[in-house]
Amino acid sequence: MQQKKLVKSIAVISAVSLALLSSIVGAGAAVIDDGALSAIEIQTLDSANSSSKALLKASTLPSFYSSKDLGYVTEVQTQKYNDCWTYAGLGAYESKLLSSGISVGQMSSDHLNLWATTRLNGTGWQRNISGGGYAEIPVGYLTSWQGGVESSVIGSVDMSGSTNGDDLQTDLTQYGVTELEYLDNNDDAVKNAIMENGGVYGSFGYAASCYNNSKIAYYMPESYSASYTGHAVEIVGWNDNYSKNIFKAVNGETPQSNGAWLCKGSWGSDFNSLDGYFWVSYEDKYFLSETYSICYTIRDYTEITSEMKLEQNEIYGATYNFDYISSSNIVYINRFDFSNGYNTLDKVIFETSSIGSDYSIYYIPAESSTGSIASDKSSWTKLFEGVVDYNGYICADIDDFTLPLGYGAIGIEIDTSDINSGISQSDSGYIKNTLGVGEWLVNSAKITFLNDTSQGDSYIYYDDSLYELLDWYKDNNNDDNGGTFVIKALTTGDGASISMLGDVDLNGTISVADATLLQKYIVGNVSLTDVRALNADVDGNGVLNISDATEIQKMVVGG
Repeated sequence: MQQKKLVKSIAVISAVSLALLSSIVGAGAAVIDDGALSAIEIQTLDSANSSSKALLKASTLPSFYSSKDLGYVTEVQTQKYNDCWTYAGLGAYESKLLSSGISVGQMSSDHLNLWATTRLNGTGWQRNISGGGYAEIPVGYLTSWQGGVESSVIGSVDMSGSTNGDDLQTDLTQYGVTELEYLDNNDDAVKNAIMENGGVYGSFGYAASCYNNSKIAYYMPESYSASYTGHAVEIVGWNDNYSKNIFKAVNGETPQSNGAWLCKGSWGSDFNSLDGYFWVSYEDKYFLSETYSICYTIRDYTEITSEMKLEQNEIYGATYNFDYISSSNIVYINRFDFSNGYNTLDKVIFETSSIGSDYSIYYIPAESSTGSIASDKSSWTKLFEGVVDYNGYICADIDDFTLPLGYGAIGIEIDTSDINSGISQSDSGYIKNTLGVGEWLVNSAKITFLNDTSQGDSYIYYDDSLYELLDWYKDNNNDDNGGTFVIKALTTGDGASISMLGDVDLNGTISVADATLLQKYIVGNVSLTDVRALNADVDGNGVLNISDATEIQKMVVGG
């Protein structure tokens, strides 16, 4: 079994005391360390050629700012479980919409909590509704467009334990997240993000003893060594002049300087005199520290209409960054079945931490009967070129490319050769070639996330060779679970329409293979997309059965 050295992990947000646990590593799995770094590798300002370097200087930022005062927040709620991460993630989403002039109400935390439970087939986040959560969960939920959902729209969610995330309705989201940035825990970056987007997801080490008597000011000094829990909040403002004297002396210490962050809590509006908000000192031990990465903000979104469909092979987002290959030029690929009547490619969304690298987006043909993709790069169509200017989910606007009906693939080529020119891989400034991947996670020898991955979902191309991703994981990492790349295709159209009666496999001709494919569907061995099903309904009665297969056979022989 190949062992992979821990280089990234994610911070658990739960109601149990956190400790720096030893790394449990196995078979190329991503690893969680309950008090360490994030699963998404955060590049520092010193090493990253990122847009963060162009941020406003501290002297140009206001000394005080509050999204709460501007009305870019919903009412503080009271968490019922260990689910502060649901309120923090949804709060950042709500604030982005409200700060953009979109009138929205409270999003359902129960919907997100239940969505993030273990699925009926055993995959997904390995947790129940009362279990702790992770910062990455709301990211996957929002970028998959399966949430957020306003409480007034979804109504009461059955949290009795008799339902499962599989049972949830996930087509009620009105605004889909298209761009999401992981911040580098730099104070100015966070302040700019709050001003631009309304709020930022953040987390810290929590102990009740670190509140002042009125519970409006929180400070954990560096000397603090007692037990604490992880707690997630939405950061909605700051005050450079907030008096250090308001904070309670812990271990005999108060902050040395003024200044604090305004945070929206999840313990109810009657928690304190600030309606559930509280201030955290700039000097707090864990706030905006590497211990509690990731910290993120929502940069952009789009209104979802009935003419849109988001093609994706995963719904959980990036649980890890695929960085196993040292090549400077790698194409990460997801294959899709574009046979649903939405055949104009509008946008491509992908996740990467390769800040400053060049990227290109390709449409890659696929063989219609098997779904395998073209390995000859000369047959690919380049759709877009750009530069990765931040760490997170990137959205590229495609100029309405018409997708051929049937199987096809979207490839993201990441090229780090220019930004790493003259730099060796051992140097601190070296930028890895990465793409987000939904990969299994293990913590304390227990699987925490188990991906639901199928053969042929993802491919990887480098050194002039193409590999199916699950085969690559098995051959190179001795890993049978593998992962799926976070590449999403936003397509538009008017829904399914018949392309050719009898052409079930969508290869442009009618043959015995079409009848065979329909027969496999009838016995439950395969599924059919809308266009394939419409083509298969030869007698037009709305039911697919053996008579349709017989009619197709007659068409083949001219009967």
